[in-house]
Amino acid sequence: MLGVVKEFGHFRAVDDVTLKIEPNEFFTLLGPSGCGKTTLLRMIAGFEMPTNGRLLLDESDISGLLPNQRPINTVFQNYALFPHMSVAENIGFGLKMLGKPKAEVDRTVGEMLSLVRLNGRGNNPVTQLSGGQQQRVALARALAPRPKVLLLDEPLSALDLKLRKSMQIELKRLQAETGITFVFVTHDQEEALTMSDRIAVMSEGKVRQVGSPWDIYDHPAERFVADFIGETNFLEADVVSLGGGLARVRLSSGSEIAATFPSDFLPQGKVTVVVRPEHAQVVPRGDSTAALKGTIKDIVYLGTDTHFHIHLDDGTLFIVRQQNAKSGPCGFAKGEAVGIGVNDDVAQILRD
Repeated sequence: MLGVVKEFGHFRAVDDVTLKIEPNEFFTLLGPSGCGKTTLLRMIAGFEMPTNGRLLLDESDISGLLPNQRPINTVFQNYALFPHMSVAENIGFGLKMLGKPKAEVDRTVGEMLSLVRLNGRGNNPVTQLSGGQQQRVALARALAPRPKVLLLDEPLSALDLKLRKSMQIELKRLQAETGITFVFVTHDQEEALTMSDRIAVMSEGKVRQVGSPWDIYDHPAERFVADFIGETNFLEADVVSLGGGLARVRLSSGSEIAATFPSDFLPQGKVTVVVRPEHAQVVPRGDSTAALKGTIKDIVYLGTDTHFHIHLDDGTLFIVRQQNAKSGPCGFAKGEAVGIGVNDDVAQILRD
């Protein structure tokens, strides 16, 4: 897509978006409600027409084509299954509408039932299926005509946590096995990180950053991305020196740490530094590795790890996430004065 814009009256829902989605890619549009991701998906599907810009598929402009003229299918949040039809009839519906021979329809339905692991359920009414099974039927129906692109509009949001995690793995498997390009819309950061080959983070109609899950999480391009993707600690600092692709910065505590920075950005003066909670450790206050000092205000036990909410001496909230040891409690208590050690070179200076 090139320079795509969508306006509703005076409101610009999608603002000059240019993206290249590769064939056979699991690509996710990620962002908060109202950021423009669903509007962008609807334009790809043909349910909305762009105000400006072009949508290209295999170098052909599809911007003016109707939805049924595009080799694209959509899986909706509410599945949109036909309750009076069986599982097999739902899956084969699109093929029948395309005028495919009965033998081809039956063969494809069988293949789709196997693909989504619903063998032997073809004659069941869809109303007798669980939410996860209905989701699989919706996927099978959308995949049956072998579209070039499959659009998925927050299809897992209605499922419970355990089933949602299971379906994330299923979706990734289906994409890999079919070789079809998936374009997935979600506001769930963990969902996007789990399934995607690449992610476009959106805000206020614009794409803020495009990259692999690792790029987006470990190297956020700006403050919005860093804040939206997972928990993040923001620290104010002063640049002391530059060298070897790293900056030496002085924190409010007076301690100095090394920080990375974008290659096209030269940090100087006062900067904002981000540190992910898992890249820091709670240490005794007098420990030589303590780059920061504060007081534990809350300890949140989450089974696999513990979150320490620490108020730094300057009043800033800092969160540390430490994996729990088999030996038992963490050894620190609420209200205790502690230090915070920061791993080498994990801090990053943001381009604010």
